[in-house]
Amino acid sequence: MYQGKNFSERASIFIKLLLPVLVYQVISYSSGMIGTFMAGHYSPTDLAGVSMGVNIWNPIMYTLNAIVLALIPIVSQLIGKNKEEEIPTVVRQFLYIAVIISIVLIIGLNTLATPIVDQLGMDSNIAKITKNYLFYESFGVLSIFLYVVLRSFIDSLGLTRLSMIMMIVSVPVNVFFAYSFIFGKFGMPELGGAGNAVAVSVTYTVLFFIALFIVLTNPKINKYKIFEKEKVKFEKWGEIFKLGIPMALATALETVVFSTLSLMVSRFDTTVIASHQAALNFSGFLYTLPVSVANTATIIIAFHVGAKDYKLATEYTKLTVIMGMILSSIAGLIVLLFDTKIPYLYTNDSGVITLTAELLLFAIGFAICDSFASALAGVLRGYKKVVPICVVMFIGYYLVGIPTAYYFVFKQGIGIEGLWIGWIIGLAVYALGVLFYYLYMRRGISKKIKLAK
Repeated sequence: MYQGKNFSERASIFIKLLLPVLVYQVISYSSGMIGTFMAGHYSPTDLAGVSMGVNIWNPIMYTLNAIVLALIPIVSQLIGKNKEEEIPTVVRQFLYIAVIISIVLIIGLNTLATPIVDQLGMDSNIAKITKNYLFYESFGVLSIFLYVVLRSFIDSLGLTRLSMIMMIVSVPVNVFFAYSFIFGKFGMPELGGAGNAVAVSVTYTVLFFIALFIVLTNPKINKYKIFEKEKVKFEKWGEIFKLGIPMALATALETVVFSTLSLMVSRFDTTVIASHQAALNFSGFLYTLPVSVANTATIIIAFHVGAKDYKLATEYTKLTVIMGMILSSIAGLIVLLFDTKIPYLYTNDSGVITLTAELLLFAIGFAICDSFASALAGVLRGYKKVVPICVVMFIGYYLVGIPTAYYFVFKQGIGIEGLWIGWIIGLAVYALGVLFYYLYMRRGISKKIKLAK
């Protein structure tokens, strides 16, 4: 499994696993983008309201989601160690954890969302849309986390094609309900931008039931019998949280900094907020390319680390960096060629279109930095080396990125462009930090390879 005698064979194996992951990520994000497009065409105010809602929701959801995503390297390493009999217990414990996380998050969203939004000092119309968006998101929380557990289990077995198929099936569901609830079509209430959150909740509920059907019926998966009764085993939770909490912390550091910088924009006018959200939304779409490479690397490298085949793990690391650079170069080229066309996907407002086109050029800097940062972060997760990611991310984002952005925006008066410049500088520092740590870690890996020989 994931062997490869030479570079071309390894590249073939990597790409075969990568393509479904890439299609999944692109379609998943594109599906969300469609809702953003619709909100933007409904009104710039709704686009701004959805933007603020996303910037509050994403850090919370992705952070807690990262705990559940720890299932992938844990299960992949168990397969590499030939300890597959331990997999069912691990997956069951993740399901229990997902339920607890969901309950806490639902309560939190319905009690804290309104006071948090009120403290941001945004326009009252935008604030109302943001509150409604967060309220409707809470309906799909349990489905989201249970689905992520099942999908992560499927991916950890190398069956990434099934995840891709699930996401493809979900697209028309999301588009239909987003259109229906935003514009009030087919007998649905007209909720404006907040209707996008209703569509997300419905879509993930459908995805959960599809994933459940696959896990119960696919012979490569149902042999693990993960739904047999088993008590909570807190000793297993220790192993899960040992990896999951640092992964959650790394995700929190990343998503919170993006949202913090975006919330700096909340005091600008509607045109700036909408332009920032449109540019950020498309940059997030491009980010799916290096993230797909990183997720693929985690699966493959965790397997080889579990099997103690450090030589192949090192070879796949090189391949990971190369693939990350190739895809990020493609992302940069897309922006260069279509920066003046992309804004029309989000709005017809001339002011928003002009500013969005300018901000999109900064996405090229994102692509360059991500080619190293995301790829190597995926490699380190395969080794279960998550704490170093947190450290260098904190330095890059919080000690460099946020202060620099704040200085440019509020001290130098550069405006929204200054925020993006500070953002990229922080990301560059993070990328260099991850690279330097991997080079340091590789010295120890080289010694293990020599001892193995």
